[in-house]
Parts: sequence; structure tokens; C-alpha cells
Amino acid sequence: MTGGTQFQVQWSETLGAAGWSGSGVAEEVLSDNGTVQQVKATLPAGSLGRRFVRLRVP
Repeated sequence: MTGGTQFQVQWSETLGAAGWSGSGVAEEVLSDNGTVQQVKATLPAGSLGRRFVRLRVP
């Protein structure tokens, strides 16, 4: 969270509405100058050989 903005990185193997998860996602702040924050998110490999990723901003 930066400047009051909340977000969550989520992944899905099927793109189904109920199939999104944040489980296993690791976030690392690469830079933060007080105005702009760069975050790197990594997630576990999928069993189907693919993962769809979204940035959820409520």
C-alpha cells in the first residue's frame, strides 16, 4: 500500500470468477521515492503450464 492505494496481485489457472487467489504471491519493493513505488510480484508455477495474473484494486 502506498499513498492510501491498496492492491492485491492475484492469479488463476482458469479465469473463472471464483478461481482467483493470492496464495503464494511474494511482493518485493524495488524502489520507493515517496511518490512512486515499484513492486515486483512473483508467484508459484502453475500445474497446467500457465497462470493468468491480475492486479486487483478495490
